[in-house]
Amino acid sequence: MFSTKIANNKPREKLLSIKDPRKLETEDLMAILIGHGIKGKNVFDLSRYIVEFLRKNGKPPLVEDLIGIKGVGKAKALQIISALELGRRFYWKETEKDIKEKISKEIKSQIKDDWDFADVPLEVRQGGVHFFHHYTAKFIPQIPEKFIRRYSKGNDIVVDPFMGCGTTLVIAKLLGNHSYGVDTNPLAVKITKAKTMIVDEKLIKEIDDFIHWVSLRKENNNKAKSLFQAEEKNTFLFGDSKNWFRNDVAGKIKNILNRVKSYNEDVRNFIEVGLSDLLRGMSNARMDTNIPTLPPKPIYIDKKHYYREINNETRDISVYSRVLSQILRMKRATLEFNKETDRRLICKPILGDARKLSRYIKSCNLVITSPPYWSAQNYQKLHMLSFKVFGLDIDEDEEIGRNGHNKYQKDMAKIQEEIAKILNGYYGLVIGEDTRNQEHLKVVESAKRAGFKLVDTFVRRLSNQTAFSKQIKNEFIYVFKI
Repeated sequence: MFSTKIANNKPREKLLSIKDPRKLETEDLMAILIGHGIKGKNVFDLSRYIVEFLRKNGKPPLVEDLIGIKGVGKAKALQIISALELGRRFYWKETEKDIKEKISKEIKSQIKDDWDFADVPLEVRQGGVHFFHHYTAKFIPQIPEKFIRRYSKGNDIVVDPFMGCGTTLVIAKLLGNHSYGVDTNPLAVKITKAKTMIVDEKLIKEIDDFIHWVSLRKENNNKAKSLFQAEEKNTFLFGDSKNWFRNDVAGKIKNILNRVKSYNEDVRNFIEVGLSDLLRGMSNARMDTNIPTLPPKPIYIDKKHYYREINNETRDISVYSRVLSQILRMKRATLEFNKETDRRLICKPILGDARKLSRYIKSCNLVITSPPYWSAQNYQKLHMLSFKVFGLDIDEDEEIGRNGHNKYQKDMAKIQEEIAKILNGYYGLVIGEDTRNQEHLKVVESAKRAGFKLVDTFVRRLSNQTAFSKQIKNEFIYVFKI
């Protein structure tokens, strides 16, 4: 009975008995601190009132705050404030450090498994050499970067069987790994070669020669109009190019193409990729369609960009100025890329078929890829002008995802069997969620049949998607091991 009475009514005796202030109620500790109550309000009632006030106040109190409480004079107010400050001085620093470390660990944990990258600005996603050429459904660099950092020890061989515009190869090299990429699209190979080009003094000299040459022909240079028009008489680019380009534009493009023939193969490809990225914007194609489409008349309304009127006959198309700006940016990015990477690392884009992967690559430590969707874009149509200007070709019937769901699953099963032949390590599969037919889950099952063990799954929420991919709200990053 005695101990119960102490526990209920005498905080001082309770603390002496328990010997651990952390086990007392806050009101008990306050009662010990203030010592006694006032007439009409005992110490327990007063302590409860003070504690309630402090909780509601939410910040360290001032003397003026406390003496507003009936029963608390200046002496008690100073006692309470001093006690709170002493606690802060002796213990808060350590507690604050612990809290910061805990928060830091929690944040790092969240970042570790956050694959949305929603807060990554466009200039970061398109930084470095990634801006060289637009490419539909482009693999954002943050995904292969995170995957390689997590699953590679460095100096590994990284493979992307669906290379696209070479994002994985760029990241792999930046992180100190060898890399191979395979794609059936010859434009993809051109772009990747340009992004990963190793430069020396001779190649830089050739790029600078072109920069000087095109600078002399800039449209804002009045002398250029009279001096170089004779160079631009040939306006033939391909069969029906007169429909797609004005004569003045076609003549300048042809002049550039003729100029680059004299350069080293890598430099020529580098400049052609820069030009290729600009072709659509310099053409007569509508600006509000994904696939290049000619408007019925030269003057039309651009329904994608504020319903503005476009006049293809009179609008300013400064070919040389645009190309100059593009090549200057590309040169700066390439020099930086070469500074940051080891030229001894293998970085090889391959024009080939992922269904025959083991013919090109014998072994690797890591595979990270984002295959085409089961209803894939027609890349030849999307980049039609580049294909025509540079004489490229692709077998549409052999493109994965262009021939129905059954053929898609059969192709993906074959490709994952090929990956299993060459891989000793982790395989990252980035694939959109198919809520209707669950095609993504079928691909996972075929990976398991090929001998892969699923070891991790991450979800990436998509935003600002265009065209077909608007139907896909989430991507899955499946991590396999063999």
